[in-house]
Amino acid sequence: MADRLRIFAPDLPSSSEPGGVGRDAEIVKQVLKACGHDAEFVIQPFGRHIITYRQSSEGDAVMTVPLAAELPGASTAAYIWYQNGAVYDADRISEISGLPDLWGLDVVTFKDGIRLLDLGEFESKFGSLVEIANQRIHSHLLFLGRVDVILADGLIVAEVNRRVRKSESLMGAVTKEHRFRFAPIFTPAPYKMVFREPALAKSFDECFDMAYANDTIYEINQKYIGSFQNELGYRYLGF
Repeated sequence: MADRLRIFAPDLPSSSEPGGVGRDAEIVKQVLKACGHDAEFVIQPFGRHIITYRQSSEGDAVMTVPLAAELPGASTAAYIWYQNGAVYDADRISEISGLPDLWGLDVVTFKDGIRLLDLGEFESKFGSLVEIANQRIHSHLLFLGRVDVILADGLIVAEVNRRVRKSESLMGAVTKEHRFRFAPIFTPAPYKMVFREPALAKSFDECFDMAYANDTIYEINQKYIGSFQNELGYRYLGF
């Protein structure tokens, strides 16, 4: 078993980005470190990172894999959860607590979001429902008031919103104070890792359990989620 492991990872703001930055990447890095391994992350668009692992013999593992996905190698137990929900401006939209509160509103979600969030049968109830892969565009539309709601992971949206504010790319729309809120209207989604070597998957699970027991996992989650409590309202995975 190599000391340095090559990991295919998705490009997700605040979660896993170039350089191994983000909540997801840091959890993987710290768990592997406890097992005696270093991590080298190969960042690709979400979904493509799984295809690359499946179609090539390169790379020791792939992270952020849906539990139901079947890939060559050995799967770990779930090691991270994402919380999809509704992000909206509370000064423009009444409080959202469930899907029916979205009927008649203009909504944007991520690529394949309609399928992954099981929205197909409700599509006609929205004012509009569109999928856009670039989540920065989601935030631009929300800041400009051209959509009412973003349906996506709350932490990722909060981080993208922060970057849009800092970029000053929307001028007056960004300088205006927005009271964004998050409603966790979907069940948290668990993800696993897949290693080519079964022994590495077993070792990862054991080291994750140790990191969980000594609060390393909690501290990483708190580090990334805690700074967005005003927007997330302590409703993202209970943090």
